[in-house]
Amino acid sequence: MAESLQLLLGGEPMILLADRALYWPARQRLIVADLHLGKGAVMRRAGIAVPSGGTRADLARLAGLLDMTAATSLWILGDFLHGQRSAASDAAWQAFRQAHGQVDVCVVPGNHDRALDADIAGARLIADGTHEGPFVFRHAPATRAGTPGHVLCGHLHPVLKLPALPAHPLFWIGEERTVLPAFSLFTGGLRVDYPHARGSVLCNGRELVQLD
Repeated sequence: MAESLQLLLGGEPMILLADRALYWPARQRLIVADLHLGKGAVMRRAGIAVPSGGTRADLARLAGLLDMTAATSLWILGDFLHGQRSAASDAAWQAFRQAHGQVDVCVVPGNHDRALDADIAGARLIADGTHEGPFVFRHAPATRAGTPGHVLCGHLHPVLKLPALPAHPLFWIGEERTVLPAFSLFTGGLRVDYPHARGSVLCNGRELVQLD
């Protein structure tokens, strides 16, 4: 079971999960960002030699989190896909969807989601900037301050590098927004300087560390 940490975000009790996800108890909702299904296939089509199996591994992690939290809904904050769909990623997602047919899946479309067909995916599209409770759900952070509500978003793939340690994914938490780490294991990241990461939370799939 992944380690968890309860924090107030926007005044609302939320649970951070070490496997790069956020759980909203009041809505029984699991929230992730940047799933990037099929990224390996896209790169292999471009002639870049990368191993297969990344999509299946990510969906297995996601299934485990749904089972652990007993979430009734799953919200994906953009980049559900990495680009073009592939037969392999479609089949992996359909198998996942059939195993979790009771879960309401919603997607905030991201910049990589041009090929996303919500009907085929068995998902509902929700508008970027949807406001629910104290939160505003977006793919990318707001371009200007003053957004009404605490923004939950992705897109940046934040990571933090500490001395003598590899870079780790980061829940980048501020007063007005929380940027979730990319859920996909096969992604790069935006390095955040430590002074700008105070109050944020590192995660490595097994442990969470809150930064002073």
